[in-house]
Amino acid sequence: MGLGLLRIAFATPEYVTEKYFDGGLANHTHRVAKALAGMGHDIHVLTLSEIDEARFEHEGVTVHRISSGKWWSLTPHRLPGTVRLLDFSIRVYRRLKQLNAEQPLDLVQFPNYSCCGLASIFFLKLPQVLRASSYQPAWNAALGIKQTLDSRMVNGLEGLQFSYSRNIFAPSITLQQMLRKEAGLPDVRVIRSPFYVETSNWDSSAYERFFKGKKYLLFFGRFQLHKGFHTLAQALPRVLKQCPDAFAAVVGRDMESTLAPSMAAYARSQCGSFSTRLIVLDRLPHAQLYPVIAGAHLVVLPSLIENFPNVCLEAMGLGKVVIGTVGTSFDELISDGTTGFLVAPNEPAALAEKIISAWDHPRLEEIGSCARKAMSKYSPETTIEMLLTYYREVLNS
Repeated sequence: MGLGLLRIAFATPEYVTEKYFDGGLANHTHRVAKALAGMGHDIHVLTLSEIDEARFEHEGVTVHRISSGKWWSLTPHRLPGTVRLLDFSIRVYRRLKQLNAEQPLDLVQFPNYSCCGLASIFFLKLPQVLRASSYQPAWNAALGIKQTLDSRMVNGLEGLQFSYSRNIFAPSITLQQMLRKEAGLPDVRVIRSPFYVETSNWDSSAYERFFKGKKYLLFFGRFQLHKGFHTLAQALPRVLKQCPDAFAAVVGRDMESTLAPSMAAYARSQCGSFSTRLIVLDRLPHAQLYPVIAGAHLVVLPSLIENFPNVCLEAMGLGKVVIGTVGTSFDELISDGTTGFLVAPNEPAALAEKIISAWDHPRLEEIGSCARKAMSKYSPETTIEMLLTYYREVLNS
């Protein structure tokens, strides 16, 4: 390899090559891996998969699929999540060891989510970094998840991985401060996530079928409580009544919650007589999703907790005005009234008022243009270079 080029492996429980590709971690890892590969670095992604495949090339990145073990699912026990995570962690370690034996790796990056770096921290003698994208106890609280022995064990594994990781970075000051306060981690670096439109081959079929000719607000992502989906659902009746030309579109994976077995059905029930103006679609690949985002009048992302949301980067990067929430890292992306709008989380009445006031805002197009310009600071030329600088600090330490 050329001077300064690195051989880097990323381990992840989700990636865009797999069936369930819709998570922010999958999209973030893809953008980083593709950008690094485009600079000439030798990039390998090890991902959890439903199938086991040695390796294949995807947009310049070598992808290694790792299927989960079946033995634990056949054995009755009280700790399914714990055993599953430990199993994947061991399988990642074994694959990394094999990959390093073939040709030495310079560095390995793990996410905190899924604890897939846990075995490697103790047994793999290679430079490692941990990217924090969440703090699970806080996420569980926002999701309304009841604590069980299994969930406490999973939280403990995450804490163990944090404790033994020497090099940790996070995408936002909000998450950095949460980890400092709640997890007792004083030395977390902030390195922003990159944004660029990673696919030029847009597919407008979903937009043409469901949205063409409509003026709509858009939510996209998983229909979960911590994403504030219920807040939006409760705000929609007033919005649709006050804005008779408005449609509401929600695109993503339907989820069960403590409020309802189907959050899509929950949204429909909240809309009542206005439900004919609610458009619900399953998750879309980016090639189909981007035209839907680009055609939206407003994007509404009322999360209760976030790290540095890819959905906001994507919407603003396409020149859309986003309504986000205060104190959840959206305020690190949005300047209220200049590049978007901010509202308090978990307040349906306040969210409805903000949507209504923004719907016919005289400067909406100008604010969208400012949002697009603001995203230039997250270009790979800036963010990937910051990441590489951090990697080299780790390698030289």
